[in-house]
Amino acid sequence: MPENINSENNSDDDDGVIVGVCVVGFHHTRGPEVEYWIGEGGKDYSTRWANLPFQSLPDGSHSHEEDYSYFTLLFKPTEEDENQTPTTYFGISCNRQIRTTELLYKSADVTRSTVQKSVVVVARKPIFGPIREKLAVVTRAYFLQGNFEDRTIINNLWENLVQLFYNGVIEADLYNGMALRELVYRFKWRSLVLFKALLLESRILFFGSNTELLCSSQFSLVSLIPGLIDHLDDSASPELDSYEHKLKKSTSLKSSDRNSLLSFMGLPLQIFGKGGMFNPYTPLQQLEALSNKETKFYLIGSTNSLLLSQKHKYADVLVNMDDNSIEVLNPDLEVPLRLTPQDRKWIDAISYAVSETWPDQNSGRTESIIFLGSEDYVRWQFEDYIMAFLSSVKYDGFLRKYGRPPPPEALLPQIDGNPAIEFGMEFVYKWKKTNNYRIFQQFTDEELFDVVEPKHLSTGGISLDEVQKKVAQQVQNLAPAGQAIAKTISSGSQKVSTAFGNFWSELESMKEKEKNRRESQRKKQASGSLFSSENDPKSLTESTISTKRSQRKFIP
Repeated sequence: MPENINSENNSDDDDGVIVGVCVVGFHHTRGPEVEYWIGEGGKDYSTRWANLPFQSLPDGSHSHEEDYSYFTLLFKPTEEDENQTPTTYFGISCNRQIRTTELLYKSADVTRSTVQKSVVVVARKPIFGPIREKLAVVTRAYFLQGNFEDRTIINNLWENLVQLFYNGVIEADLYNGMALRELVYRFKWRSLVLFKALLLESRILFFGSNTELLCSSQFSLVSLIPGLIDHLDDSASPELDSYEHKLKKSTSLKSSDRNSLLSFMGLPLQIFGKGGMFNPYTPLQQLEALSNKETKFYLIGSTNSLLLSQKHKYADVLVNMDDNSIEVLNPDLEVPLRLTPQDRKWIDAISYAVSETWPDQNSGRTESIIFLGSEDYVRWQFEDYIMAFLSSVKYDGFLRKYGRPPPPEALLPQIDGNPAIEFGMEFVYKWKKTNNYRIFQQFTDEELFDVVEPKHLSTGGISLDEVQKKVAQQVQNLAPAGQAIAKTISSGSQKVSTAFGNFWSELESMKEKEKNRRESQRKKQASGSLFSSENDPKSLTESTISTKRSQRKFIP
């Protein structure tokens, strides 16, 4: 039984962001266990989570001087928890180890040459970025003092965090500390495959030896669905589905308000509803939960190679962070997850922007701070992508509802054919079988395409310059024969050289335009007037929407 301290601060407040802080140690006979807890109201929540010690001290953490783990915790209220409902809490741990010879005080339980412990923060929101740095400093100081029985610094951390988040969290807190750029840099076009696999409610398993990168990469993937990271209340267990029961259909739209637009478009899609689970670090003790009949899909992470030997049992998609590989293990997903030419063109442009601003130790180039290629840039691109996708799926349903071909008057004059095809019809069919699609369909307007244009962001042909650039990039990846070919190309005809020159010139111009456009949007967002540009397809007013729909009144 861990020691417990009743905090006077926030003692009567059960709605604070920070739930508690604890110390987890590795006992030589009992294994990982919670040794100390301080939290709101004097309630020791740690006794409710049997797996918390194992989540806080990941497999293989003893081989690192310092490591971090992010995980979810299912909160089940008891009789003493008045007016509370089952939900998800979030844990972040920093673990270290020290030689026993460096300790100033050794308890009777210390029998090994090293002592391993972690300091853990449990919160109601996944605010790992702002917490991580404070947690790192405190954990190092806790170890340096050489006496683990003195927990004054742990109490100070609790009080500091409660004060820091006394007024709640802002959106920026939730995105702080992500590894989104690294995710795109590592997997390039396959990052879109991962995104689509997430939408299809697949069983996605991340594996890697670096626990912090393993966990932050998964949160980065989740953050690509607008608003989802702030609505993960149902993610800790496949039994949770409170979000859907609280959801109401948006019947009004304020086009200058980004949140109003996202809500009207059915975002965030509820990926981890009934049957789903998200746990960035999943210890072996939780494997049984993955095999339960209630668990249909999940996004989880593991550092234990045992799961690699049983990958077909536990995963539809395996993401290996150690060798930057992604395997689609479920044959039923191979075709739906195959990117269309438009998909590939779109994600290649994002990948290129990230790679161009990636720090290079060999050249001495530091990480760029410009908007193009930044995490905000990537996230905004995916926000545009998913809204265009949702609109296209609604338009596809509209076309099917009124026959093939529908009356010319029913068609959007600026849209040629069925735009859903450009996202992959096999992917669309598969998505329509998911739980998050069912919720989306139930709580959104049938004609969303009047608000956001149903059109893939990369609609249009691929230019000769782009083809030549792609060929050159592929050739550069070949060695050693590829290097010789690349050298031949570089000394080739003036025609090719001119084409490449034109491409780079146009590319730089496009990059500058994109930077200016995005910077302008960011300023408008800050002033509460995002999407107010007359040229932005998302700036349609309600009167404009009504006019569009009145033109289709002839349709039975």
